[in-house]
This record gives sequence, structure tokens and C-alpha cells, in this order.
Amino acid sequence: MAAASSAPVSARRQARHVTVFLDVDGVLNSYPVPKLRGMAEGRKKLHAWHYELHYRPSVVEFFDRIVETHEVDVVWLSTWSQRCKSELEPKFGLRNSFDVIEMPDETHNRFAHDPQQWWKARAMEDWLATHEHGRAIWIDDDLAWPATREYFLKHYSPNRLKLIAPDFAHGLTKAHLKEIREFAYPKTDDPKTDEAKPGGPKTKASTTSDLKGTS
Repeated sequence: MAAASSAPVSARRQARHVTVFLDVDGVLNSYPVPKLRGMAEGRKKLHAWHYELHYRPSVVEFFDRIVETHEVDVVWLSTWSQRCKSELEPKFGLRNSFDVIEMPDETHNRFAHDPQQWWKARAMEDWLATHEHGRAIWIDDDLAWPATREYFLKHYSPNRLKLIAPDFAHGLTKAHLKEIREFAYPKTDDPKTDEAKPGGPKTKASTTSDLKGTS
């Protein structure tokens, strides 16, 4: 993560702090991307863990910038686990290194449709339970599964947890990056949002009808 500043941090800035939980496949990597579309989107290729990845340098650069300019931390939450640090960070050319939540078993995303069994869902609930006032953005194409998405929308205020589910074939878009920036640094405080409680009205998460993303 970006080096911590020695300057005092105001209570307002602390309240804005956000942790981004970042998946890889279907988020940064979309494979395969047709050659012409890849050229139009400025995509590059890399090889890691015996796989070929198609990614947009501008999207990767976005996460480098946001941890340097906003009160944001990034945590890898992907089946790539420690390979995010050992292989992807250097190959993506990231200036910053992010923490990793390890996949604890070999289930990968087999239970993404079930928030009680999916290891990523359990990891998010653990983090939210131990960071009582923490705000988070969870980015994963598998959040398109209705049962998992609805579970988290029901139990957590939209001011505390934002869900972003890119389409696997396209990954993160400019519109998604705008959502992330706005959540990390809202222009105005919304008392209605602050008062949102579990079970109350919720804003819709970005979703996709493609449920085939695997990590």
C-alpha cells in the first residue's frame, strides 16, 4: 500500500477512508478480448501463472493513483492469492504493493452463489465485523449472483459497503472508476445515506447478467 503520511489526519478524512477489495479475472483481466477491441481499448497482454491476461493499463494505473491521492487502501481478494503480489503487481507495473486475503481452500469461486459458503463472502463479513466503522468497496464480477448481492445489500448500508460487479467480458469501465472515486471522496455528505440501516432502502449495485466469471 502507499506509504502512510506523517501529517495529522483529520477526523473528516478518517471518516472518508475506504478499503477497496479487488478481484482480478473479470475485473482487471478479461480474456479473451478480440484483437480489434483490444486495440481500441488500449489493452495489453501479460503471462502469469500459466495464463494470458488482457488488461487496460489505465485501469491498473487508476488504483496506483487513488491510494496516493485519496484515503484509500486496496486489498487483493482473488483466487490468485499471493500471486497477486509475486506475479501480477510487478507485471502490471504497479508502484504500490497491496495486502492480500488468501484463498483458504481449493473451492475457488464454486460457491459464489451462496454468501454463507463462498470464501470471499466470509472474508468480507469478517472484515466488516472487525472494522465497525470501516467503509469498503468490493469489486468482483461474481457479485452478479443474485443471492450473494442481495444478502450484502440487505445487511449493510450503501454508505458503508459498495458492490461493483463488472461484466466478465469487459471488466472495469470508466463508469465503474467514477463510482469508486465518488464513493471514496463524496462531494457532499448525505444524511439520508448516513442513516441507512440494514434492511432499509438500498442503492443498486453495478451488476451483470454474465455469471461465468471464475475469479
